[in-house]
Amino acid sequence: MHHGNKVIIGVGGNIGSGKTLVSRIFEELGAHYISADEIGWEVLSDITGELKERFGEIVMDGDTIDKKKLRSVVFSNQKNLDYLNGLSHPILVKKILKEIEEIESGMVVIDAALIFDWPELMQVVDYPILVVSDNEVKEKRVLKRGIDKQLFRQILESQKSEAEISNLAKFVIKNNGTVDVLKAQCQDIYKEIKNDCRMQ
Repeated sequence: MHHGNKVIIGVGGNIGSGKTLVSRIFEELGAHYISADEIGWEVLSDITGELKERFGEIVMDGDTIDKKKLRSVVFSNQKNLDYLNGLSHPILVKKILKEIEEIESGMVVIDAALIFDWPELMQVVDYPILVVSDNEVKEKRVLKRGIDKQLFRQILESQKSEAEISNLAKFVIKNNGTVDVLKAQCQDIYKEIKNDCRMQ
């Protein structure tokens, strides 16, 4: 534990892998939960002017950014995605680090698809966890959330492959089965982390 009384767990994974569910299970087990997605949407209000200037009214809904429209614009074009990431990620990472700082003690779980791409966050994470699942399983989950096949494939292509990042993870959770199977894996890992911290 390098943060006084805090242990930082970072959960990453491609779209549809189930990383948010894993993070929420850790939250149920007692961890403080931080969502990069939720903070990311907040960051949009900080950069609305720049996004409107770059993409025009197409991404707007009145005075605010329309998340769905923005998603289809950035994931259909790598340059647009790089622009959005370059603009939003530094602010996002700062906000996540600030949230971690504000938590006084205990387990903290960061739910962030791209955690393995963010060295500043990886420096503070004690236990990086990668959630993996088969692409067909991911696709089924994502379609249920109202994201179409084309957008799913574009998002998946923009993310690093599981093979590329698995060596950065302390634990890899396979999530192709039921929620109960997933919960059992999470409970084992949570116990292992707790025991590990006691021994340090």
